[in-house]
Amino acid sequence: METTTLAVKVSQKFARKYRAFCDDHALQVGKFTEQALSGLMEDFHFGRKAQRVLSATSGQSTVHEKAFRKRAHGP
Repeated sequence: METTTLAVKVSQKFARKYRAFCDDHALQVGKFTEQALSGLMEDFHFGRKAQRVLSATSGQSTVHEKAFRKRAHGP
Protein backbone atom coordinates (compact mmCIF):
# COMPACT_ATOMS: atom_id res chain seq x y z
CA MET A 1 0.00 0.00 0.00
CA GLU A 2 1.28 3.42 -0.92
CA THR A 3 1.16 6.05 1.81
CA THR A 4 1.29 9.82 1.93
CA THR A 5 1.58 12.43 4.64
CA LEU A 6 -1.44 14.45 5.72
CA ALA A 7 -0.56 17.47 7.81
CA VAL A 8 -3.05 19.29 9.99
CA LYS A 9 -2.42 22.02 12.51
CA VAL A 10 -3.49 21.27 16.06
CA SER A 11 -2.57 22.82 19.37
CA GLN A 12 0.60 21.56 21.03
CA LYS A 13 -1.49 20.49 24.05
CA PHE A 14 -3.75 18.33 21.85
CA ALA A 15 -0.78 16.83 20.00
CA ARG A 16 0.85 15.81 23.31
CA LYS A 17 -2.41 14.33 24.63
CA TYR A 18 -3.02 12.47 21.36
CA ARG A 19 0.48 10.97 21.23
CA ALA A 20 0.25 10.03 24.93
CA PHE A 21 -3.13 8.37 24.32
CA CYS A 22 -1.72 6.34 21.44
CA ASP A 23 1.36 5.39 23.47
CA ASP A 24 -0.73 4.40 26.50
CA HIS A 25 -2.93 2.16 24.37
CA ALA A 26 -0.14 0.76 22.16
CA LEU A 27 -1.65 2.35 19.04
CA GLN A 28 0.25 3.40 15.96
CA VAL A 29 -0.55 7.12 15.60
CA GLY A 30 -0.98 7.05 11.81
CA LYS A 31 -3.02 3.87 11.67
CA PHE A 32 -5.24 4.91 14.58
CA THR A 33 -5.78 8.35 13.05
CA GLU A 34 -6.71 6.87 9.67
CA GLN A 35 -9.19 4.42 11.22
CA ALA A 36 -10.74 7.06 13.48
CA LEU A 37 -11.17 9.59 10.68
CA SER A 38 -12.55 6.94 8.32
CA GLY A 39 -15.14 6.03 10.94
CA LEU A 40 -16.13 9.68 11.39
CA MET A 41 -16.45 10.14 7.64
CA GLU A 42 -18.66 7.04 7.36
CA ASP A 43 -20.85 8.24 10.25
CA PHE A 44 -21.19 11.67 8.62
CA HIS A 45 -22.04 10.09 5.26
CA PHE A 46 -24.63 7.82 6.91
CA GLY A 47 -26.11 10.81 8.75
CA ARG A 48 -26.42 12.82 5.54
CA LYS A 49 -28.12 9.91 3.76
CA ALA A 50 -30.45 9.35 6.71
CA GLN A 51 -31.25 13.07 6.73
CA ARG A 52 -32.39 12.88 3.10
CA VAL A 53 -34.56 9.82 3.81
CA LEU A 54 -36.14 11.41 6.89
CA SER A 55 -36.84 14.63 5.00
CA ALA A 56 -38.38 12.75 2.08
CA THR A 57 -40.61 10.53 4.23
CA SER A 58 -41.74 13.24 6.66
CA GLY A 59 -42.23 15.97 4.07
CA GLN A 60 -40.28 18.32 6.32
CA SER A 61 -36.67 19.42 6.33
CA THR A 62 -34.87 17.32 8.92
CA VAL A 63 -31.44 17.85 10.47
CA HIS A 64 -29.91 14.44 11.12
CA GLU A 65 -28.10 15.54 14.28
CA LYS A 66 -31.45 16.55 15.80
CA ALA A 67 -33.23 13.42 14.59
CA PHE A 68 -30.66 11.07 16.12
CA ARG A 69 -29.99 13.00 19.33
CA LYS A 70 -30.74 10.97 22.45
CA ARG A 71 -33.72 12.31 24.29
CA ALA A 72 -32.97 13.19 27.88
CA HIS A 73 -36.50 12.67 29.18
CA GLY A 74 -38.06 9.83 27.18
CA PRO A 75 -40.08 10.01 23.94
